[in-house]
Amino acid sequence: MGMSKGDHIICGGASPRSAEAARLVAIAEGAERYAGRALLHEERVWATAEELSGECLEPHRYPRCSAKELEHEDCPVVAFDPAARIRWVRGMDLLARKPIWIPATMANYGTERAATAEYFTFPISTGYAVHTDPVEAVVRGIFEVAERDSISVLWLQKLPLPRLSSLFYTDVVTDLVAWFRRRFMNVHLLDATSDLGIPTVFCVVAADHDPRACRFVSAGTGRTLSEAAEKALIETSDGDELVYSGDPAAEFIEDVGGEIGETSKFMAMAERSHAFDFLLHEENGVTTEGCPALPTDPDETLAVLSGRFAELGMQVAVADRTTQELAEVGLFAASVVIPDLQPMSTHPRAQFKGHDRLYTAPGRMGYRTLREEELNPWPQPFA
Repeated sequence: MGMSKGDHIICGGASPRSAEAARLVAIAEGAERYAGRALLHEERVWATAEELSGECLEPHRYPRCSAKELEHEDCPVVAFDPAARIRWVRGMDLLARKPIWIPATMANYGTERAATAEYFTFPISTGYAVHTDPVEAVVRGIFEVAERDSISVLWLQKLPLPRLSSLFYTDVVTDLVAWFRRRFMNVHLLDATSDLGIPTVFCVVAADHDPRACRFVSAGTGRTLSEAAEKALIETSDGDELVYSGDPAAEFIEDVGGEIGETSKFMAMAERSHAFDFLLHEENGVTTEGCPALPTDPDETLAVLSGRFAELGMQVAVADRTTQELAEVGLFAASVVIPDLQPMSTHPRAQFKGHDRLYTAPGRMGYRTLREEELNPWPQPFA
């Protein structure tokens, strides 16, 4: 997990296997965040979407806030204007296999806005991945975009996710669940796999004895539900420590801003534990079969994923964010942009409630769909 502290980015790693493995994860996280902040000598242009029509990421797909959100004085984003000049960088349309122009602020979350028109996105590291294998980096970037899509949809639509059967528990999962229990915390692993068919697990940790870290969450994606569960548990192993770090939670929702960690601290308070009840009902059922596992080979996995996005009529773009320093040590950095999916925003006043995906995904997953006025009023607890 990475977090900002002044002008520095602090990255950490966790692993149930060894201290060396945790160190490797921390280094990889640091490389990923560096890639997201670095300025590359890449091809870029100032232009409007209308001028680049047919050569750019299609604007009608971009996530957008609802009219009600945009009317709020504290909304940090604006509606995308296809007639406004913004910066674009070169990327690759993964399905069409051709070069494409991507808005710089979508391809690189570290890009400082140079015009009001560029504030149509909420800057967050979704879709970034670093790996020694460039194809695997792209696969993992896709995994993260899919994970954040699931997180956002399940929370806003209050989806009653089924619990994950113990059939999917590996030794690592079993050991980590026991580790939490020894610390008086109960783990709830939920199947958050969406219509994309990418195994995803959402984790809710309940610590009823703790007034400040009563509820905190995490998520994970993988080639199997078991792998996703391991990742989710590893991600949340220091959740209570993060809640207690830095400034305490805001007292009122109106005082919660968009900084990473603000909403998770606010939602972790015991007086708001009831907001998680829709996820913890026994009648939600249990996942016993799960979705088919994805191939272990990166090229095969990418082929399967590309086929699924093609079937759903979605556009997938990839930007190479490899810096000279990363290349010299054999690392490749990729930024994956899938505008059709629901973005995860930690800003309470910019949840992109006007995006079609938020209202089409639940039905495809077999759930009922809530209208905007019925959506979850509580801010996103994920950090």
